[in-house]
Amino acid sequence: MTALAWVIAVVALAVAAIAIVALRRSREVVEVAPAVEQPAIGPEVDALSAAFDALPMTAVLVGPASEVDRINPAALRAFPFLRTGVGVLEAFGDHMLASRVRDALASGEDDDFELKLFVEGRRTFRVQVVPFVVDGARGAVMTLQDATQAVAYQDLRSQFVANVSHELRTPLTGLRGMLEALEDPDLPPDMRADFVSRSRFETERLEALIDDILFLSELEAAQGDPSGERSDMGAVAHGVVDELQGEAAEQGVRLEVDAHDGLWTALTDRMAHTVVRNLAENAVRYAGTGSIATVRVQRAGADVQVEVQDDGLGIPEKDVPHVFERFYRADPSRSRRLGGTGLGLSIVKHIAERLGGSASVTSREGFGTIVTVTIPAARPPVTDVPGDAGMGSGARLRW
Repeated sequence: MTALAWVIAVVALAVAAIAIVALRRSREVVEVAPAVEQPAIGPEVDALSAAFDALPMTAVLVGPASEVDRINPAALRAFPFLRTGVGVLEAFGDHMLASRVRDALASGEDDDFELKLFVEGRRTFRVQVVPFVVDGARGAVMTLQDATQAVAYQDLRSQFVANVSHELRTPLTGLRGMLEALEDPDLPPDMRADFVSRSRFETERLEALIDDILFLSELEAAQGDPSGERSDMGAVAHGVVDELQGEAAEQGVRLEVDAHDGLWTALTDRMAHTVVRNLAENAVRYAGTGSIATVRVQRAGADVQVEVQDDGLGIPEKDVPHVFERFYRADPSRSRRLGGTGLGLSIVKHIAERLGGSASVTSREGFGTIVTVTIPAARPPVTDVPGDAGMGSGARLRW
């Protein structure tokens, strides 16, 4: 919500509160002294009262003794246990909230703060308390807006920035040390060649890390069908396995494929290639010498299922729940040595979830790992074909 929207909401609440207090006092006067003719309550009072009830955020009218005078429907949906006639402390069970409300009533100054409350778990709320005075009596309008997701997102961003800084610092430190050593004119030729090779490796790793970070940011910026493109996951699997045969041979892993063409998803070619390659590359790098890794693509109901299974080293039980987290590595030293960025599986999961799919892993240490990605199937693309007998020159064939 923008600052302007907050100002408008607060002003509306204050006006509504004044009208409600005036309405309540008018009714009290009528009950106590019915012989005295009272002026009719204007329609604007009812309109403001209706506006208070219609507010989409939790709104509570607080009386001079810090008691709950009125609750709007949004408040009851968020806090079904609320009731009028009790103090703020009893209503919400939080001493900090009650204290801040009392201070705002006493000082007459607005207050704005964040607060954690136990509501369906521990959630974070942005609280605003706006005091007012009507006929010498103090009151306040208190609003609570659920900010749990926003706070979690900020924490995630801060953690992500810290992780990226750490991941960048490691190769940069190594590069700086090797470049300083290369300045030595007396450095032996074989050591110079080794440092140049290692510097190139660290540079490539930095490039891969930056590419993954940018790609992950692109994925988080949008949801749903990315572009209307279609990719044949079976064909992609065959291509990826061909690409990785050299690396698989170096690692002593036999890489196989079990897939047929025609298994379409609404992924771009880049996304489809990234999903299959990241999964297969992980198996090649971490299954262990003598292992067999199989890339399998098949139809599963309304979905296309990409599965990479190996009979290698497996993943320790404590690491299995974390493998899709950013920068998480079950074997950090081995991952860095092989050029891993720690973002591969996180990217795979983001791609799958972008289209309403899922990613999961099962593993048993010493018995191998299965990583499964499920993506909703898509219709085959419409293909342009040249005109021939029985078809016009602009005809289109739907496969």
